[in-house]
Amino acid sequence: MTKLEFPFIQVTAEARRIVGEPTPGTRLYRREGSHEESGEWFEAIGKLFEGDVGLSPGGVTMYVPVSRAAVHKRLKEGRLTGFTFYVTSEETTFLGKKRKAKERPYIVLSVSECKAWAEEMKRRLGYEEEPKTDSEARAANEFVEMDPKDKGNKKVIYKEAMSRAEIVSLVQTTVRAVVGEAIKKLMPSKRRK
Repeated sequence: MTKLEFPFIQVTAEARRIVGEPTPGTRLYRREGSHEESGEWFEAIGKLFEGDVGLSPGGVTMYVPVSRAAVHKRLKEGRLTGFTFYVTSEETTFLGKKRKAKERPYIVLSVSECKAWAEEMKRRLGYEEEPKTDSEARAANEFVEMDPKDKGNKKVIYKEAMSRAEIVSLVQTTVRAVVGEAIKKLMPSKRRK
């Protein structure tokens, strides 16, 4: 019985100027830059891989019935190709030191690799892709969201673009405004004489 080769997408040396360099031992390519550059990066990847790349880790479930943690685990093990883009900025600490601030990365994956993963799971019926422990899931998530080369570097900090509380507040404010406008249109006030 011959072992089937997994059909990884090909990332050429020339493509690396767009996608960045992979974390050693993996196929997770990391790049960073400004918010404006992130859109250019996404469009360039779409053209470079002819539309095959653009699937988010959460979108993998359209093809493979696994959790996001399982996707991150597979990326960490070098069994799936992924591309990340960290939006960065420079911050000054309260002591006046400069450091790089990185937001949670945008992550895109290959559709063809996810389809191949689904076929692989069918062939290996019963093979468990999910992390076995919470610790393993956290480690896989941290690997994807934080570049290992930044570990221990006090000049780099990871932060959310918006906290969960800020997102909830923004949604609530927007809903109130929309509902208020709808009520005004549906029930106009009577003009006073």
